[in-house]
Amino acid sequence: MAGKNKSDKVSSKKVAKASGNDLKNEDLTQSLGTAIHPESTQPTTSPTLFTEQKINRMASALPIWEASNILTQRNQLLWLNDREGKLRYARDIGNGAIHFWVTDNLEDENPVTLAGAAALAVIDTFDIRAACMHLIFAAHATQLERPWEQEFIISDRQIESYLGLKKRTDKSRHEKLALIEEIATQPCKITTFISYPTQGKVKGFTVEEGRLWHILGKRYEYQENLLGDKELIGITFIVKPGLWARYFLNEEGLKDKIAYSQLGYLSKNLLESVMSIWQHHEGAARLMMWLLFKTQFDCDSLVAVKTLMEIAYGSQKLIASQNNQDLRKKLVSQWDSDLLILQEKGWAIEFDSETYPPEIQPIGFGRTKSHRPKGFFDQLLGAFIKISLKDIMDNEIKLEAELQTEKSLLLPKINGARVKELRMQQGWSQRKLSTVTKISQGLISLIENGERTISPENEEILEKTLDPKTWGLRLEQPNHKHFAT
Repeated sequence: MAGKNKSDKVSSKKVAKASGNDLKNEDLTQSLGTAIHPESTQPTTSPTLFTEQKINRMASALPIWEASNILTQRNQLLWLNDREGKLRYARDIGNGAIHFWVTDNLEDENPVTLAGAAALAVIDTFDIRAACMHLIFAAHATQLERPWEQEFIISDRQIESYLGLKKRTDKSRHEKLALIEEIATQPCKITTFISYPTQGKVKGFTVEEGRLWHILGKRYEYQENLLGDKELIGITFIVKPGLWARYFLNEEGLKDKIAYSQLGYLSKNLLESVMSIWQHHEGAARLMMWLLFKTQFDCDSLVAVKTLMEIAYGSQKLIASQNNQDLRKKLVSQWDSDLLILQEKGWAIEFDSETYPPEIQPIGFGRTKSHRPKGFFDQLLGAFIKISLKDIMDNEIKLEAELQTEKSLLLPKINGARVKELRMQQGWSQRKLSTVTKISQGLISLIENGERTISPENEEILEKTLDPKTWGLRLEQPNHKHFAT
């Protein structure tokens, strides 16, 4: 006998504002149930990432990069007490800075941040796999028109696909769900305050302290087994970006020169690589996460080996190895191994010929002798190297362009740019157009950004809705009152 699906109400929080999925201001468990999809117990999730290619846009601003560093490098970063005694990590930017704190409170809008041992205990629990979730959130945020006011809904099935967990046969369904829930909540334990200096034509601004990400609620799906016991079979999260998005993921604000819209690319291969190597090659995984941002901000410059070692292993370990031969040998062996892992995972590695000659390179790259010259460690710390995901990105972007070229032969009469133009002429928001056409706001956003082609069915709906010749007629007809603004 097949099991029977049931939904379990687990949250009493209310959604204060309408989301990108038009959630109403009501009990979250109701919003995630029949209020969204009356004919099904499954909530309507946001559009899935990586549907047609292995790359996806993501928010790549400095606050996102530094939060990734916190989740990957944890207590290896410089955490200091602020004036109130709270433990804080700061990244200086000219005459400004980005400040980060941690909390163990996942409920309150403005949680109390932690000091001393309590803060360190939270930081110690951070998992590099949670940094992957952080990047997934950053990618989903780009699907929203006004992400600081809207939410996205993401299911365990989507997360499982992004992280390559479907391939894992060593974990039970229950274990996978427990892992997903844990790493999905960790990025929400980071709060930030931003004092950003004037850069170019964008004047400086301040972003009040708040969470990077808010989990506004969870929806648990259960199934009854043959004995009548309930078994957890799914989790859905509703997530809202923090106030940082108003200043770093704001296309309209960029036009008005009051904010930025800083976007990069997220590779599905990178997520799967980190998930597959983190346990035995955490140093390589940390390098991948850091270099993902570095190569997109500046893909051509060399980086000091010492800097990369501090990122991969921590400055304290590096200092200790300089005075201990056994630690030094172990560190160099680990560095060599991690470079080989990066190469195997598709990263392009280029050694600076002057500072990183073949005789001190790892075997498998330039060195042929089993031993390096005496005193090579100091030379290694002064060496420079270029490690880039650019080749992979270029190839994937090229494949995406080829795919779009093939599809161009089947492009509909109305395209995304025209949809946006006509919508704005009407004075409609994407949400308004979604309400009128019954096409999800997330899909409308993707269509307008050229990331989705328009199906024949939606093409007909959009042409009829946005045809300027029919605007006046629609507004006059009783059957079309819902078109009025």
